[in-house]
Amino acid sequence: MTLLGSLRASISPDIGLDLGTANSVVYERGAGVIVSEPSVVAYRGHNDEVIAIGRPAKEMDGRVNGRVRVVRPLRRGTISDFRAARALVATLVDRVLAARPRLIPRLVTSVPGCATDIECKAVEHAVREAGARSVMFLPQAVASAVGAGLDVASSRAQMIVDIGGGTTEIAVLSLYGIVRLRSVQVGGEQFDRAIIHRLAAERFSIGPLTAEELKIALGYAGPPPGRPPARVSGIDATAAAPRIREVPEATVGEAMREGVEFIIRAVCAVLESTPPEVTADLCDTGITLTGGGALIPGLARELSTRTNVPTSVAADPLLCAARGAGEVLASPTLSERLRPSADRLTRWYQSLRIGMRESYSP
Repeated sequence: MTLLGSLRASISPDIGLDLGTANSVVYERGAGVIVSEPSVVAYRGHNDEVIAIGRPAKEMDGRVNGRVRVVRPLRRGTISDFRAARALVATLVDRVLAARPRLIPRLVTSVPGCATDIECKAVEHAVREAGARSVMFLPQAVASAVGAGLDVASSRAQMIVDIGGGTTEIAVLSLYGIVRLRSVQVGGEQFDRAIIHRLAAERFSIGPLTAEELKIALGYAGPPPGRPPARVSGIDATAAAPRIREVPEATVGEAMREGVEFIIRAVCAVLESTPPEVTADLCDTGITLTGGGALIPGLARELSTRTNVPTSVAADPLLCAARGAGEVLASPTLSERLRPSADRLTRWYQSLRIGMRESYSP
């Protein structure tokens, strides 16, 4: 960073925001990840007063009485509860500025490829009300690619698969633009629900927090790693009483299998629709996994086997989208080239150069 850039950043910071379905992360270039909190808000029922945000609110989930309700303001990467989202974003921005008083920041936020213009406007409104001076949107796949260290300026195509809490973004990138993009509504939350339903079929009821713990402890793709069972608390539906039972690794893997298979098929579909010249690049550059789902044991190996394309997991995959968003604002070249108008020009140039065209499928 130049001296002038460092001075400006000390007065008015550039912030990257990954407003995710499961977690929200704030990144500032030079300072790194400043805030990382679950995207959860707790209200007091009688007057809708916000009483907790982030981790404290998440810990209330499933444990509150009728006077308190716990909500997740984002579903599948877009805002479902605007008031809660505004409170969440305001809290995140306030924590960034609390350490040292500075001017209102510029902010880049990543959005999923399936987000509509109306949903993006809702995000922009929430961010501006939280105090941002200016807001720039960046496709989540592009932000994750920059944060993972991929060279989005290169003419050699690269593939990113970002598996978040609500959506999975699959993109082929080249020359600052998106060659192919597919956004599928499968992510960590679907895996949690699948685990809950799998155990419910065995007459054992657990909550979303326990399901998430099982996913992290025993989830996998492909052959089972061979870990011991996990002991969890729940309700035995047959006896209608609390019970502690052991959940084997195979049960969790079976529950997650459908979602994993859906993601793999979506990646294969994107590869099949990609021009041969671009696919040839991917045989060398490979597939990079980001997001929380990238940490599923065996997923990279399974993708590599099924697609015949080398697959790797990015360093700190949970933080790639926020880091990438922050890095874009800090780089005038990236910021200018990745703006929507410039992106359309880049895609036009690409179509002339090698006949590529952008596509999106829900």
